[in-house]
Amino acid sequence: MLIPHCFSAVVVIMISTAGFAASFEEIKNMNNKKQVITFAADAAESDWEVINDSVMGGLSVGNVQETDKVLIFSGSLSSENNGGFTSVYRKIPPLPEEVTSVNIRIKGDGNRYQLRMRSRLMGEQIAYKVEFDTHAGRLETFSFNLADFKASFRGRIINNAPLLQADTISHLGFLITAKQPTDFTLSAYRVEFY
Repeated sequence: MLIPHCFSAVVVIMISTAGFAASFEEIKNMNNKKQVITFAADAAESDWEVINDSVMGGLSVGNVQETDKVLIFSGSLSSENNGGFTSVYRKIPPLPEEVTSVNIRIKGDGNRYQLRMRSRLMGEQIAYKVEFDTHAGRLETFSFNLADFKASFRGRIINNAPLLQADTISHLGFLITAKQPTDFTLSAYRVEFY
């Protein structure tokens, strides 16, 4: 985990069924610049896109719901038919190009997850990912520089891809993968971009 670089004014974005025009509020917090995404209790779960390994013949199942200002990503992984992954994504508002880092506040189950960003490069949607290990039932905050994210396309790392830039990010998501059958639950409380 890396310590983020910080800047000056804070913008809070509340995600709701009304899209991204829900609530903008300026907060002064030690001269830091943060763009915070929280999860509204009345948000539409249909705004999240679940992608299971069924796209490749697998049998894993992922679900998502927002309740009490918490995003809950849960389900079961199956290794049958060469499967073993599921993911969830949501479009986010444009980020300022000055943003260089991200924090996530989550409660996990002991599984390893990926925090993922989608970015459009040369006309293609590229996934950028960084992994983190959770501890069952523990509320934790993870910090990453955008430069820590590795570009991938259809599961393969793109070694010569440019570094992830905040102003190219279109989607935020989580992914879990495993080589054996596993039930999982990841609860996300907030995502802060710096």
